[in-house]
Amino acid sequence: MNATTKHLQSMMRPYESPRHAVVAFQLGDGEVTYLNRGAPICEDPCEDWIFEIASITKVFTAVLLCRLVEEGKIDPKAPLRDMSDALKDVPDWITAERLTSHTSGLPNYFMPLWKALFRQQPDGPYATFSRSDLLAWLHNRRSIAAPRQNRHVYSNVGVGLLGEAMAMMEGKPFVELLAEKVTGPMGLQDTADRLVSGQQRRFAKPKAPNGKSVPPWTFQSLAAAGCLRSSARDLACFAMAVLQALNGPETALDRAICQSTLPILGLGPGGALTPTAQCYGWLLVAMDKQKPGFLFHNGGTAGSSCSLHICPERKAAFGILSNNGVAGNLWASTKLNWSNPLRKAHDLFANT
Repeated sequence: MNATTKHLQSMMRPYESPRHAVVAFQLGDGEVTYLNRGAPICEDPCEDWIFEIASITKVFTAVLLCRLVEEGKIDPKAPLRDMSDALKDVPDWITAERLTSHTSGLPNYFMPLWKALFRQQPDGPYATFSRSDLLAWLHNRRSIAAPRQNRHVYSNVGVGLLGEAMAMMEGKPFVELLAEKVTGPMGLQDTADRLVSGQQRRFAKPKAPNGKSVPPWTFQSLAAAGCLRSSARDLACFAMAVLQALNGPETALDRAICQSTLPILGLGPGGALTPTAQCYGWLLVAMDKQKPGFLFHNGGTAGSSCSLHICPERKAAFGILSNNGVAGNLWASTKLNWSNPLRKAHDLFANT
């Protein structure tokens, strides 16, 4: 077993238990290997098991945005309300670029958290929030002032609004638009918001850290923030497409992928691009000048957790998917943070 595999197994450990499934992929030298731990989902290969990927959806949303920019349909710095008459209540300082980079000033959630605790939905916090709800919410906030500075505040509402704005502009649901422009051309057959009958038996039913089954999350108007399910095989294919595009873009989709990796805002001291910078959807992480940086995003629901890391310098990538709701549990997420996954990712790529 080489050092890279040992590092990857170490990063899988916080998600492992006899009641949960954990699958990882490792991409290097153009080859993909898969690892799995815990309870098997079905008899199919582990790389074909399907998991909620939650906020990794935001990376796909960003690539879609950049694809529409490449086609000349969107100016990312123009007011978002220019994309549809229905968005007339969106303040003019909110742009597509601000939404994808979490600098719009919009909150993470569409209601105060204390209210959300008393209105929990069985299918997740976004299940019943429709387009009409979103437009009414925007109408009630139409007079809010612009942020005094370009502050970075992570916003599910912001990215969800971006996806719905693109859907309004193109006249089709976000998930159909994403399939047409991004996941379809990439050949990602298991990356979608809803599963057909043949995929259901491969779906890793979400579970809380204690092993109790919980419903998968569903979305309406905020689908772009976290609606997708995917497999290790599909995420490996996606990572390979990103690396190939960065190595030499040939198509409009390649150029969109490249744009999605460009830093927009430095999150380091004084706005420095290190140790982290916000790109179009991605985070660019460079914690150690002696080790290669990488693109990163993670995601979590009440019953699933995942992460995706791509290192252009080493032409390498890895991802972890599980049906363990680590991200939604305070103690489990604290233990995950204590394991310092970003530092481990640096070490993994340094040994690639």
